[in-house]
Amino acid sequence: MSVVRNPRTGEPIGTAPLLSAADLPALAARAEAGFADWSTRPVAERCRVVAELARLLADRSAEIGRRFGLETGKTEAEAEAELDRAVETLCWYAEIAEQSLAGYRIAAPGLDRSVRVEPAGPVLAIVPSNFPAVVLARKVGPALLAGCSVVVKAPETAPSVVAALVELAHRAGVPEAVLQTAFSAPADAAALVARPEFRVISFTGSTRTGRLVAAGAAGTLAQCVLELGGSAPVIVAADADLAAAVPALVRSKFGSAGQSCAAPSRFLVQHDRVAEFVERFAAAVPALEGEQDAAGRPGTLGPLHTASRQAEVHELVTDAVGRGARLVTGGRPADRPGYYYPATVLADVPADARVLAEEPFGPLVPVLGYADEDEAVRLANSTPYGLGAFVFGEPARMRELAGRLEAGRVSINCATGADPQSPLGGRADSGYGYEGGVQGLLAFTRLKVVHEPATG
Repeated sequence: MSVVRNPRTGEPIGTAPLLSAADLPALAARAEAGFADWSTRPVAERCRVVAELARLLADRSAEIGRRFGLETGKTEAEAEAELDRAVETLCWYAEIAEQSLAGYRIAAPGLDRSVRVEPAGPVLAIVPSNFPAVVLARKVGPALLAGCSVVVKAPETAPSVVAALVELAHRAGVPEAVLQTAFSAPADAAALVARPEFRVISFTGSTRTGRLVAAGAAGTLAQCVLELGGSAPVIVAADADLAAAVPALVRSKFGSAGQSCAAPSRFLVQHDRVAEFVERFAAAVPALEGEQDAAGRPGTLGPLHTASRQAEVHELVTDAVGRGARLVTGGRPADRPGYYYPATVLADVPADARVLAEEPFGPLVPVLGYADEDEAVRLANSTPYGLGAFVFGEPARMRELAGRLEAGRVSINCATGADPQSPLGGRADSGYGYEGGVQGLLAFTRLKVVHEPATG
């Protein structure tokens, strides 16, 4: 058993049952049997089932959200918003799947050629603890619609939302063998990845673990979708509208206590605007739950998910300050139960600070200045990550700047999150393949080209 703890107190609130190595062959065999059945169902039937899953999830979201927030440390509003996004994702895929999986014909003299879109096979979907509901929807929804069976390797520290969604899927009409849940220790998770039954492995998590997943999948040549870590740069130009930029960045940075691979992570500000940017940002950061911010408003910043995450975030702050960064606000673990860490703004951060090279995954805002936009691009592209980026300034020039950034997604004068219609994917150490969009559906398929003599 794995112990589930409440991040607000550190106290145990439940357990998650762990698979043993002896359980894995039967789990994989059930997935194979489920695939043999589910893959033959008409796409229209699969669409109806996923649409019903979305409806059931929407009806139960308030109930599920309470436990979800308790396990993850999300605020009530954050838990509800994520469940809403999961419902939206399932609905969108159910609407577009039939047309997207229809295949197409290729004109050729004397031949009829058709391209068929077929399900790839059983899927292993590995879901993280920071956004388990929406990531699960982005994996399970399109995989089921494509005709695949799915085993969900769920996060042991936040099991309830995955268990609830899988139970609702069974009520909606997904056979139990087609969608299964697994909680496992790291060694057994590696053994799952290496099972030859799984033809697609969809993983969201750290770059370090993603490399292990890719290596394990190489033995069976399973196709992988890897959505890995990020260290998203923010370029704030001399002509940026800080009155609009700072509130947008504050919302994006501190949602889920900064525990997002796509959150803004490195704040590159033109030298002449650094002082104003730091002042505005420090004045706008949220306070911790139960406290008040500078304007006397109730705090909205929840805890980090685990004690180890809290310690790792503090190590990054200590390293930066030790190298010469100036601590503007925050910077110490909260003196209270649980895994709280205050919103922390660091100015004059030196280039060799770890927080600029690693994924911070917490409520940290390291700020450094740049002289011109060539230097800004060089600094933005100086890490091996390439998931997301943000630019603020004159729109036409920012569009040109976006083309120079090594990132799978660039936000210009805004800080919006991922949506169902848009493919989400990274470059270099941020992984490969796509979740979201039509590409996220086709990730669970393979193509077959059929040639035959023309008859007319």
